[in-house]
Amino acid sequence: MGGFGQREHAISADLSQLRGARQFAEAAAADFGVDGEARHMVKLAMSEAVTNAIQHGSSSASDVVRVEAVEEEGALVFYVSDEGPFRPMASRGERAGGGRGLDFVRRLMDEMDVRPSSEGTTLRFTKRP
Repeated sequence: MGGFGQREHAISADLSQLRGARQFAEAAAADFGVDGEARHMVKLAMSEAVTNAIQHGSSSASDVVRVEAVEEEGALVFYVSDEGPFRPMASRGERAGGGRGLDFVRRLMDEMDVRPSSEGTTLRFTKRP
């Protein structure tokens, strides 16, 4: 795990670009030493996080979604950033078939938090080996 370094990936806010973000997460997890099942959880969490960034944090396909992987205190940490404001839902599952994405990421990962700012929203999630 030592020497993992920081890795970055950027995609346009288009769901057709989701595969690249999943591959980025899976490769980072493998390089970090995350095992098979936990690596699959990382990939699912990344898929959900980027989908949310595209659908809720972007106003057009020309917006950029940034993904970063870094080692922090022995854990693999991902940051997914979009350019939109964070709009919390009033209650879980407010919309039919939606509204559960952050809960899903939270269940898959060891830690998860949302970091809204004036420049957009960043979702941070962590997996420990």
